[in-house]
Amino acid sequence: MQLSNTHRSTLLLRKSTSRRAGFPICVMLIVVTTLAFVGPGAGYVLGETWSDSTGKFQVEAQFLGIKANKVYLKKDNGVVIAVPLDRLSAASQQLAQQLAAPAPGAADSPDGTIRTVMTELEQGNVRVVWDALPPSYQSDVNDLVHTFADNMDAELWNAGAGLVKKVVRILKEKKQFILAHPAVAEAPVDADTITANWDTVVDLLDTIVNSEITDLEKLKTIDVGAFLSGSGKSIGDKVMAVAQALEGQDFSMAEFPGVEVDAAGLAKLKDAKISTLSVDGDTATVRIEKEGGEVEDIQMVHVEGKWLPKEMVDGWATGIGEAKAAMTAAMGEELKKNKQQVLMPMRMVGMVLDGILATQTQEEFNDAIDGIKGMLTPEMEEGGGDVDPFGGGGGADPFGGGATEEAAADPFGG
Repeated sequence: MQLSNTHRSTLLLRKSTSRRAGFPICVMLIVVTTLAFVGPGAGYVLGETWSDSTGKFQVEAQFLGIKANKVYLKKDNGVVIAVPLDRLSAASQQLAQQLAAPAPGAADSPDGTIRTVMTELEQGNVRVVWDALPPSYQSDVNDLVHTFADNMDAELWNAGAGLVKKVVRILKEKKQFILAHPAVAEAPVDADTITANWDTVVDLLDTIVNSEITDLEKLKTIDVGAFLSGSGKSIGDKVMAVAQALEGQDFSMAEFPGVEVDAAGLAKLKDAKISTLSVDGDTATVRIEKEGGEVEDIQMVHVEGKWLPKEMVDGWATGIGEAKAAMTAAMGEELKKNKQQVLMPMRMVGMVLDGILATQTQEEFNDAIDGIKGMLTPEMEEGGGDVDPFGGGGGADPFGGGATEEAAADPFGG
């Protein structure tokens, strides 16, 4: 039996609309802002029996909520533990997800909208933000992404995407050489931590660089909602896996796989309150009662069956219009003006990355990395001129040769 459904108060979807050209990523800002401030929490329930994935261990505990793929449980002795969702049995995983789910129809009310989005985000469902937008707003966001793709220079985009993919290839293929390089021992992060989490982080990066967002042609027709349900969900799940791994917690299987956490913040969740004060047609006022007694009233507006912050609704059309104008005019002009200055260093970086990919021994790899350090911090000649990092004669061609039209057209020198 669920006794309450309270969350740490976070103003969601507010101030997500900028009147400047930076507005294009408004929806992303909503997600990031919410993820940064929401805490683990859902309703407190009567104690349940939870079992681990091996079936060997059980614990009696109250369900507190799900955040970042971890289930927060309060044991009978009052200790709060965090348990990775995948370390629970299938039945316990299903129970946790059922308890965390908002009540049917909750999102139909102004306060329920905020509560539903918060709860779903805590479980890693980024698409809930998309679903909270009215159809016309979703269309605007899709159109914004398509406008960006239509006006982006394909050669620059593909060159940049190619470089990022090469970097990920190096992280995958040269893992052994990288971890054995002396610089790893001098890193601020413990070498054992780097080694233990390497594959998890690289897997996340690989998923990102091979998703639709690096393919300009796919961006021209992408459906953001479908992306968030597909590749976006996979990326979100792996981001949470990385966050979980980097906590450095040892989930021992010698006992129930839970790690004790500070319950101070969780204990205050029952004091947080989000409620609808009034509804007058298509307008409403939602009260956010925060920890410490702070109270804030938010004006909400009903748009196409969705409740949204009035401030967001008032600025939406202007923000979308300004963003499109910036993409169709300013962005195109700047790209055309600076294209060659951008492509040249991309070619240089591409050659360096190719050299690293070609290394076959630790010594060759270390020499290649040392060469990069030399290029990043070139010494000055006595005469005051910059040293040519490629060993050429200091002419206009940074590659030490007479570039042909064909070579100049290929940013990777192929």
